[in-house]
Formats: sequence, C-alpha cells, structure tokens
Amino acid sequence: MRMLRLSICGALAALPVSASALSCLPHSLEGAYQRVAAEEAEYVVVHGRLTFDADLLPEVDMSRQADTPPRTVVPARLEGKSMTRRGFDIPFEQAVELDVLCYGPWCGSAATGQDVLAFVRRDAETYVLETNPCGGDLFGTPSAEMLEKVQACYAGEPCQPERP
Repeated sequence: MRMLRLSICGALAALPVSASALSCLPHSLEGAYQRVAAEEAEYVVVHGRLTFDADLLPEVDMSRQADTPPRTVVPARLEGKSMTRRGFDIPFEQAVELDVLCYGPWCGSAATGQDVLAFVRRDAETYVLETNPCGGDLFGTPSAEMLEKVQACYAGEPCQPERP
C-alpha cells in the first residue's frame, strides 16, 4: 500500500497542475477502519487532542510545486483515550510523528489543539499518525456518532463505507 502511495505521489508530482487534478474517494471512518484493520501493522484508535508546531507543516509554493516534499514528519503529541471493547477508556499520552503526505501540490492537513479521532500506527519505537490530501488516518472534531461508529466497527458490527 505504501509503495502505491509513493508511486501515485511521484506520478502526480511530475504532472503540471493544469493537466492534473487530485481525485479522492470519499474519506470515511468505515473505510479508514477497514484499511488499517487489513494491514499487518498494529494500530491504536485514539480520541484526544493533537498538538504540534503548525509552522512545521509543508507549505506549497504554487510557482515551484515540484519543490513540495512528498513527506514531512512533524513531531506532535496526542493526549486522550485509546479504544478498547469497553469504549475509549485507556489513557493515551504519547509523542507521535505526524506524517504529512503530499501528492504533488496537494498536502494533508491537521490543526493543532484540535479534538481528533486518530488511527495511530505503532511502530517499533514510535507512534505514527498519517494525514494525506485524501484524509488519511485523522478525523478532526469527531461527532458522538463517529465515536460510536468506530466502536461498533471494533465490536464486529457492520462497518461498510456509504457509497455516494
């Protein structure tokens, strides 16, 4: 999957803006849940507050789009509760790497200090939270319905993305 993302990123970066447009499938909680559940990596679902230095996020200079890095790692902190079968009940206070991907001139985004629902990948020695122009693993300002839905997915209840 990561190789596919890098291939897409490289292909989009090589196209002029007038000849390309980013087209993403609708970003859904169910789709993100299914994607991370199918991966071999370990994920933790966290509801909490994400903080970081927003000045470190990538900025696109539209006159020099090719200079936009495909990936920017921003040190961040995520504090809240991780999900278990009982709900969001385990304290989670960790440094995370906010992995901001860019596909050509389009970059993922996040807001510091925002309440988030995050699918955080646990690597050997760190936690990684990916965001990309199509949404990634981060949902800002989650509703109570979203929190209930992710718990239902975790409990094995129907978890299919709605079709547009």
